[in-house]
Amino acid sequence: MNMISSMIAILSLLAVVSLVMSLIRLFRKKATASYIGEDGRFRRFGNVMYDISSDRFHLKDTNQPVPNRYQGYSNVENGLALINLRDDPSQSSLSEQVSLAGYVDLAGNIYGKSHNLLGYITDAKGRPSISGSGKWYELWLRKHSYVYLKAGAEAVLESEGGSDGQVAQDVCVAKVVETGRLFKAKPNVYTVTSRAGAFALLYKNRQAPPPDEEHALPSATWKDTALMASFIYAFIYAIFYLTNTTPFTLPALGEQIGFLVVMLLVYFLIWALVRQFKIEKALTGDGIDDFLMLFNRNTGVGGLTNLIIIFTVCSLLVSVFLYGSDFIPLQLAVLIGVMVNRRFITSAPWEVVTHFEEEPEDWDSEDEGEEDADGEEPSVDPEMSRTVQYEWTLDSSYNSLKGELELTFDLEKLSALRANNPFRTSPGNMFRDNIAELFRRNEDKSRMHKLLRYINRECREAGLSQLEKMQFILDFVQAPNISYEYDNKCDEIGNMREYARFPDETMFDKRGDCDCKAALAAALFAEAGFKTAYITTMTHAAVAVAFKEQSSADLLRICGDEIISKDGYLYFFCETTGDNFRIGDLTISSKNEIQDILYLN
Repeated sequence: MNMISSMIAILSLLAVVSLVMSLIRLFRKKATASYIGEDGRFRRFGNVMYDISSDRFHLKDTNQPVPNRYQGYSNVENGLALINLRDDPSQSSLSEQVSLAGYVDLAGNIYGKSHNLLGYITDAKGRPSISGSGKWYELWLRKHSYVYLKAGAEAVLESEGGSDGQVAQDVCVAKVVETGRLFKAKPNVYTVTSRAGAFALLYKNRQAPPPDEEHALPSATWKDTALMASFIYAFIYAIFYLTNTTPFTLPALGEQIGFLVVMLLVYFLIWALVRQFKIEKALTGDGIDDFLMLFNRNTGVGGLTNLIIIFTVCSLLVSVFLYGSDFIPLQLAVLIGVMVNRRFITSAPWEVVTHFEEEPEDWDSEDEGEEDADGEEPSVDPEMSRTVQYEWTLDSSYNSLKGELELTFDLEKLSALRANNPFRTSPGNMFRDNIAELFRRNEDKSRMHKLLRYINRECREAGLSQLEKMQFILDFVQAPNISYEYDNKCDEIGNMREYARFPDETMFDKRGDCDCKAALAAALFAEAGFKTAYITTMTHAAVAVAFKEQSSADLLRICGDEIISKDGYLYFFCETTGDNFRIGDLTISSKNEIQDILYLN
């Protein structure tokens, strides 16, 4: 097989793979929705797909960051397809707190929650229908429909959460394209089109602002795919070279120049395919931008990139003047990829944390009025105090560490603290309100600070990583050091049915249920300077914690297991109830079970 045959075979394979991926997308049961702009062009904003685990159609805004894409769901009740949307589109998608926004009937009429007719769905030929119509050149594999807003309905949308403005006539506001259905809709069965059309109309004036041009541009640019294209090209070039006997060329340009031009065109073709693949992944809500950033930065930035460029230029000169033209296209492709990477990808280095720096002054320094000059707890009356001992071990595959510490508690202050607990003083309040008030009232942190100073010192001397220090804090709260017990079986708190302890209460009692242990862990993580969230489900409470540095080396070891993303930080689940749970171990069956998130810092 000569080189031209190899190239044709490779390009044919790429074309077949692209065709197969397109066909798979066409047969996937979903509908995409696009809003019409002022220029008359439709721009995709979301999609509706069936979720087998919940037996519902999920509604997503793909213009938003990944944690915010989920916007609600559609289900059928009393013969109507209901559209349930989240009240605040900017919230994390982990929350399923939705409310009824409206519904659509089998005729394609779309109503608001007050049963006002807001608009309707038509097929591509303008006939009211939820089935849509296909086009011959698409082999009728796509079903096109349009969503219209009824004259005067804008005022109704305004009263139901929309924006200002009136319209004088029915206006086309959105387009819906359904895939995965070959024939017309079955009678009395709601299509994905019907749900997507209603979603588009009811969500239109709730939609969070789309990313600005600065953030939207990278999804369509070439810069972050140059280096990846160079690597793929190098692999393909090796196949060409190993199977080549006679290099092909463009006769009009001469053998060497023609060979160079054609092979560079192959590189740019591969670059275009990689870029298009990235765009397609982004449009389906499964972007690869983070992977590309990791690839580009780990391959080389800053000084390492400069060395690659120098060696590539040197090898290029050797090829031009001494060796011949065989490898010139490959060297140019690598040079292009590396130089584009150097020009556009951030050169800020990864920060590799090998030990802990000094902790923030808010807990690592002595607290005035709470501790003396030696950093010890303030003296108390021995008859009105009690010392509690703790023993726990680090749960790590790489290092071992045992903690031994004792803390002294003033019993009079502890009794006053229990009497001031919001779950005792305000038992009728919502759980979230009381737990937030508990964190606000937690003023005496001297024992927490002593514990954190001890942990900081032991971890520093043992040379532990940031992840292992976080694990050592979590291990302190887990069993058997702090055992799990239901509130109604604890005499010290009056066997209350619902009661979350202050951190000092939990450390003194050395027991508590999930909300008590989670409150202690959350308070410790927050005081240690970590981004912390207190999370709850219908029946459980736990903690989510983020690394101090967004580029921490430890982060790469467990990235992908995060449950929350906020302000650029990835938060990882922390289970406190039992033992042997590590940072990131998810004990709840689904991230969507999380109902409330309380950020502490």
